[in-house]
Amino acid sequence: MDGWMRHQSGMTLVELMVTLVVLSIVIGIAIPSFRGMVLNNRITSQVNTISGTIAFARSSASKSPGASVSLCASSNGSSCSDSAKWENGWIVFKDIDGDAVVDADDEVLRVSSGLSGGNTLRVLGFSGADSAISFDAEGMPRLPAGGSAAGTFIVCDERGAGSASALVVSGAGQVRTVRDGNDHAGNTVSCP
Repeated sequence: MDGWMRHQSGMTLVELMVTLVVLSIVIGIAIPSFRGMVLNNRITSQVNTISGTIAFARSSASKSPGASVSLCASSNGSSCSDSAKWENGWIVFKDIDGDAVVDADDEVLRVSSGLSGGNTLRVLGFSGADSAISFDAEGMPRLPAGGSAAGTFIVCDERGAGSASALVVSGAGQVRTVRDGNDHAGNTVSCP
């Protein structure tokens, strides 16, 4: 008689189907949220890298009396590219003659290979100097005669301006992160 009274364990087909439906609903909700979190973290990391680069340039300038330190877009890591497309990379260099161009006497201090994930980096302000920003020995943005020292670094991803993050550099050289959609002049941030 013991052979007739076996207890079977496992799932019925209906229980398995219900489990799969619940699992697919949970995955359908979680994946878009996870993707958004990954994109937000990428932008935050990139903005932090740029902020650190600006702090490094200001600090290096304060250690270089008589010379300025410049930050410019660079795709090759040794010269400025004179491009508004900073996402391809940038360099920080000791600019002995203050011309915002890497000359034979200048020293490249830091090289960045650029942004990942197809994100863009644009610079606004700084008297229209989209290709180079210079800091003097007091850590202040150096400007052409009568120009504006304030500017904004804007990082965008595929989601556009609504998800962009920006670093605003004041005329005194102070840096703050903004996600409210406005640049250094209070204008709405736009993405390419």
